[in-house]
Amino acid sequence: MTNQETVSAKQMSALFLCFTTGSSVINIPGPLIGFSKNGAWLALLMSLSMGMIFLSLILFLYRRFPNKSMIEYSNEMLGKWITIILAIPFISFLLHIVTGIVLDIGLFMTNSMMRETPLYVFNLLIFLLAATSVRLGIEVMARMFVLLILAVLAFIFFILGLASLNYHPEFLMPVMPYGFKPIVLGAYFSYGFPYLEIVVFAMLLPLVRKESNNKLHRGMYLSLLFNGFCLMAVTVCSIMLFGPIAGEQRYIIFQLARTIEILEIFQRIESLIGISLIVGSYMKATIALYVLNVTIRHLFKIKDKKLMIFPLSLCCFLLSLLVMNGGEAQWIHLIAVVAPLWGTFAFVVPLIVLTIAALFRKKHSSMNN
Repeated sequence: MTNQETVSAKQMSALFLCFTTGSSVINIPGPLIGFSKNGAWLALLMSLSMGMIFLSLILFLYRRFPNKSMIEYSNEMLGKWITIILAIPFISFLLHIVTGIVLDIGLFMTNSMMRETPLYVFNLLIFLLAATSVRLGIEVMARMFVLLILAVLAFIFFILGLASLNYHPEFLMPVMPYGFKPIVLGAYFSYGFPYLEIVVFAMLLPLVRKESNNKLHRGMYLSLLFNGFCLMAVTVCSIMLFGPIAGEQRYIIFQLARTIEILEIFQRIESLIGISLIVGSYMKATIALYVLNVTIRHLFKIKDKKLMIFPLSLCCFLLSLLVMNGGEAQWIHLIAVVAPLWGTFAFVVPLIVLTIAALFRKKHSSMNN
């Protein structure tokens, strides 16, 4: 893979943390508790385990092909036409990810803060910002996002700490009031978002500087584990605060922040969570758009790195308008029910096929030697 842009292993790990945690830490806990009740943290453990498996496969392929993206080593092992067949659902789900993240921002703003403003205004502004960030390159994104994710995480844990005066640990029991089936349902939901989506980093890992390769694996695993810790912390704290009605709260950490009133100093600080959701979702949308651009370039061998950025952004913006024609309820159904299955065929199946092909090729090479 010939690309002048490179980042360090620490910066790639930070981008990975931004992608997995940026929007999920605010969007996931509420619906997850709705599915799994008090056992939501068990559902997270199950889906996190799947994420660790996917990351192991991605890193295995990276060790075998350190200078090539997923599209490039697929071309080498499987050929052009099979790669195109695998890339079509891959690209379609990437379009869904970019569109969905930006829609989350718009829906949050129109439902919680600025109810009279049309949804497309927020979508258009975020797409313009994301496209401009992608044009600046991954080096600039990495340097900027490190500071932004630290601020987002600081805001979230600050809010969780202030709300601790209202926690009721007894709300955590019983863990499985309705048996194991709700746990599996919650695991299916959180498997689809965010852990299934980490496969996109198979397109980005070749950008890591080769002198820092040894630190990459540890950094990626630590980032994923920290993501799991953040999601569990928000989930458990939300259950301890809201109890049986926690699953009915949308943007639950935003609602949690609204309950904080300490003297006259800390009041109405939910704006911090609003900022965190916007910034976190912007970072994830930018990374996903960058991967979408790289995938299109490598698949069709486009030399100009910036040629497709704004056309792809426009396509995602138009998709966001089209999707909302069906209503918000249909969009929520798509995210919770359809997306995990769609993502399995789009991301996981190609990952497994390529892993098997790489293992077969390695075994065949060793037999010839």
